[in-house]
Amino acid sequence: MSITRRHAVAAIASTLALGSTASAQEKSITIRFPFEYAADVAPGLANQAFKKLVEERSKGRIKVQLYPNGSLLKGLDLLQGVVRGDAEMTTLVSAYWVGVSPKLSVFDLPYAFPTHEAFYKAMDDRDFQKEVFDELEGKGVKVLGMLPYDYVVPGSRKGPIVKPEDFKGLKLRAVGKTNAAALSAIGATAVAINITEVATSIQQGVIDGLNTPLDAFLSYRFHEAIKNITYARYFFAFYPWTVNSKFWEGLSEADRKLIGDAAAETISGHKIRAREAANNAKAELAQKGVKFHEQTADEAKAWAKGMSPIWEASEKQFGKPLIDKMRTFGG
Repeated sequence: MSITRRHAVAAIASTLALGSTASAQEKSITIRFPFEYAADVAPGLANQAFKKLVEERSKGRIKVQLYPNGSLLKGLDLLQGVVRGDAEMTTLVSAYWVGVSPKLSVFDLPYAFPTHEAFYKAMDDRDFQKEVFDELEGKGVKVLGMLPYDYVVPGSRKGPIVKPEDFKGLKLRAVGKTNAAALSAIGATAVAINITEVATSIQQGVIDGLNTPLDAFLSYRFHEAIKNITYARYFFAFYPWTVNSKFWEGLSEADRKLIGDAAAETISGHKIRAREAANNAKAELAQKGVKFHEQTADEAKAWAKGMSPIWEASEKQFGKPLIDKMRTFGG
């Protein structure tokens, strides 16, 4: 073979190799992103913001398909679907993940986060996050961060909930096992119902009320039956931002950075968005005839005393060091 011909063959081979590499780097990606809640509540708006960031920065090469209201998967099916790879990503309330990673239940301890800033301290504590999320990351998902929401507050169709005695006889929808235990400890009957089934359950008398963030009362029209809400800062809801591990590991380093950065920016901006959504919802609910009771410090102490066995049980389960760490955020 002549030198000229060898050079030509080498050039063609090099071009093909470069083309193959470029093709691999520029492959189209679809992220199926189901979630249980509505698209117009605060975390749904966060997911929309994430979609916009990813698709703009990838120039449309990475598509994010959102499936709100449990339209693709919901509840434990959603959790298992992300672990299996039936969906690539989700923001599913932490209570569902407790079955996979029991340590996550410490976030649901009553009055663990008496202020938003207390929760943000836990969010930003990398060592604490590693300790709590390591167990979860060994089960087939990668945690990109924590999407904060707001306080899950109790509402009732039977009357105001102010004193611990007011819980007696009430059937309330609980959010996870720890919240259910807290409600039971203070005298309520805790009922496990998916958020998508709550409205029907209220109409049929299956439950007398529920715990949910303020903007969800509006989005799901719970306020049409629930006329009494107590703003008690006893349970702060958030969503571990999870992605299927195999999907994540199969991405290029550049794509992992693009997606991870978009999630981090969304989470950072969402702190303000979620608080504004709660304030706006409170004003709108009041206009629609809902009666609000802002819990006082003395009332909070009375509720916390009734729910204190939950802290004691968690300390026995997870050890004093972890629970003492939890106390530092609220203290």
